[in-house]
Amino acid sequence: MISRQRRVKAIELTLTPRQIVVVWLRNALQAGTFEEGARHSPPYRGVVANAVYDTVQNSMKGQPEPLVERAVFHARREADLLYQLVVYANTAVLESSAQRAREYIFLLGYLVAEMRGNHTKDRIQNLRSAVLMFIEPVIIFDAAIAQLVAEQLTGQPVLFRDSAVMLAEQLQMATDLSTWFNELAHQVGAAEINLEELRNGLQSETDRRISIWVNLARAEMLSLFGTTEEMHAAMDQVFLLCEPKSGEGDTAVDGAAH
Repeated sequence: MISRQRRVKAIELTLTPRQIVVVWLRNALQAGTFEEGARHSPPYRGVVANAVYDTVQNSMKGQPEPLVERAVFHARREADLLYQLVVYANTAVLESSAQRAREYIFLLGYLVAEMRGNHTKDRIQNLRSAVLMFIEPVIIFDAAIAQLVAEQLTGQPVLFRDSAVMLAEQLQMATDLSTWFNELAHQVGAAEINLEELRNGLQSETDRRISIWVNLARAEMLSLFGTTEEMHAAMDQVFLLCEPKSGEGDTAVDGAAH
């Protein structure tokens, strides 16, 4: 057992900052929920930073100390940015859950009223707009998380157990709403909702959501490993990304502050 632990430690000391975050995340996902992780002692952020320090120190033995310090600093920035991305993705899902539940109850009432009433094509078109206001943010969250996993975390799942359950619940709500809406739409010849086509059509919004998370994560990272000017620049970028485009409402910034 001791020999195996030594081999594992030796391997860990050769990892890149990205690999360190992926290994930490894999172990953290197995250990508990995101809520439990927030109370972890020592804090996970420090665990990642210390692992990066050990790895860089090991790989640069014998080199001048100022050079090693710069390498540690830059490696910690890289790892902390990825760590904060994990935090923002999970937080966004958890904090949106209560809002989605309220919206879902409202839409169920709306759907039932239309099913019982004298629904016309115009009324169903209005209902479609309301249903899409619920479905689109859920699809964007799901697509953004999948893209984040593929592009930033080498395929490592990012959601903790509690976050994954809540996102699955939201996706089921979206599926149910689209199914029930389509039954009504079919009766009056209105446009139905195709979730796959909708997902493909929301790619630009998915990219924007990821950019918001990245810049929020960068600002958080820079609060510890950067300058005030760098942090303000990252937040300025977030504000620009959150500005509603022409014709958009408040949904443009939904989840941006998580």
